Amino acid sequence: MHTGRLFRVAALLVAALALPASAQEGGTISLGVGTQKVITVPGIQRVAVGDAAVADVKTIGNNQLLIIGAAEGKTTLLIWKSSGQRVSYLVSVRKQDPNEIISEIKKLLGDIEGVTVRMVGDRIYLDGQAYTQSDADRIDQVIGLYPNVKSFVKIAPNAKKLVAQNLNAAFQKAGLKNVQANVIGSTIFLEGSVESQQDLQKAELITKAIGEKVENLLTVGIKRMILSEVQFVEIRRESKDRYGIKYPTDIGGNAVAAVQISKDLWPGNFSEGAMRIIGVGDSEFNIGFQNNDGYGRLLAQPKLVCASGEKAEFLAGGEVPIPLITNNQFTVEFKPYGVILKLRPTADRNGNIQTEIEAEVSEVDQSVAVTTGGGTSIPGFRTRKVKTNVTVRHGETIVLSGVFSHDEQKSVSKMPGLGHIPIIGELFKNRAFDSNKRELVIFVTPRIVNPDSDKIRTIIEDVKSRYKQARSEVNFGIFD
Repeated sequence: MHTGRLFRVAALLVAALALPASAQEGGTISLGVGTQKVITVPGIQRVAVGDAAVADVKTIGNNQLLIIGAAEGKTTLLIWKSSGQRVSYLVSVRKQDPNEIISEIKKLLGDIEGVTVRMVGDRIYLDGQAYTQSDADRIDQVIGLYPNVKSFVKIAPNAKKLVAQNLNAAFQKAGLKNVQANVIGSTIFLEGSVESQQDLQKAELITKAIGEKVENLLTVGIKRMILSEVQFVEIRRESKDRYGIKYPTDIGGNAVAAVQISKDLWPGNFSEGAMRIIGVGDSEFNIGFQNNDGYGRLLAQPKLVCASGEKAEFLAGGEVPIPLITNNQFTVEFKPYGVILKLRPTADRNGNIQTEIEAEVSEVDQSVAVTTGGGTSIPGFRTRKVKTNVTVRHGETIVLSGVFSHDEQKSVSKMPGLGHIPIIGELFKNRAFDSNKRELVIFVTPRIVNPDSDKIRTIIEDVKSRYKQARSEVNFGIFD
C-alpha cells in the first residue's frame, strides 16, 4: 500500500477513535466505476473522503452530495453537520460488469429501431442509424451518463420520408383518409381535413406516438370553397392608310392566233385561207386617299368555384380538327382554342390564397396555315398565354399579365425615274401604312366562400334574372 494512503487511513482511524458520542454510522454506499450517486444529508457543513482516487465527492447544494466512482476499492466518507454531529459512510466502488452496462443502456434506449449495442474488447459502442431526431437526442442523453461508452449512431438520410410514410400508414389504419403527411425541406407538414375535433385529436396522438415534430395544417370539416373571378380584357386596333397615285407599271394579257387553209379537191381555185389574231391586255391604276380603321374588344369573365387544393378548368371557344397522317393510319386530333383557364387555389388558415394558374387566349390564324400534299389545309393559331403562381389575400385582385404589342408597316410604290423627282415626284408615288395594336390584361380575384355567402347568392340571383329576361325576349310579341 502506498505511504500516502497509509497515512490517510491512520488519520481516519485516529479521528474515528476521537469521535464524540454524537457521531453515527451512515451505512454503506455501493456504486460502480464511472457511475454516480446523489445522497441528501441535512445541514452539511464540511466533507472529507479517505481516498480521493477511489471516489470523488462534490457538494451540489440543497444539502446534496454527488459521489462519483473513480476506481475499484473502498474508502470512508465523513460529513460534519451544522449541529456538530458527524456522519460516516463506507463507500464501496466495484468494477461494473460490461453486460450489466449493456443491459442498462438497452433499458434506457427502449424500443429505438436501427440502433445496436455491442462490445469490442473492454469497450462498449452504439452503432446504426436513428430514424427520428427525438431518437438521436435520446441516444445523446444516454451516452452522457456513461463516459466510457462511445456512439457511432447517425441520423438516417431518408429519416423524414420514412417518418412521413409511417404517419400516412398510421392515418390510413386509423380511418383518417383525408390526412396526408408531406415532407417539404426538413419539415413534415400534416395537410388535409378531418371530420371532427375527435379525429383531429386522434391525428395529433398518432403524431406524438411517432415522436417527430410536425407542422399541423389540418382543417376540421369539409374543405373550404374558393371562388376565382378571372377577367380577360383585350383591346385591338387595326388601321390601313393609303395615300398617292399608283400608275400602271405592269401590263399583262394574252394573245391568240389562228390560221385556216383550205383547198378544193376538184379543179378550181388553188387554195384559200384566213388568219385571226386576238390580243387582250390589262393594267392597274389606283388613286388612294383613304383611312381604314378597325376596333375590337374581348371581355371574358369566367367565375369558377372549387374546393381548396383542387383543380378547375374553363374553356370558352371551340376545337379545331387537326389531321395526323402517317404511313399506316389516319387520325384526327382536336386542338382547343379561345379563352382557356386552368387553376388550382389553396387557402390557409390566415386567409391567404395561393393559386397556380394557367391562362390562354388563342384564335385561328389562316395566314400561317399549312397545306399538305393531299390538299388539306391545317390552320395556325395566334396565342397569348401566361402560367404563374401567385398568393393574395381574400378578395384582393392581382394583374397576372399585361401584354402590349404594336406592329407597324410601311410600303412605297414609285414610277421609275419620275417618282424620284423632288416635289413633282409626289404625283407618281403611292404610300401604304399598316398598323396593328393589341393589348391583353388578365385579372384574378380569389375569395373564400360557402353556399351561404353573399357573393354566391348574388351570382345565382343575377343568372336567374338574366334567364327570365331572355325568356320574355324569345316569346311572341306584337311589336316584333
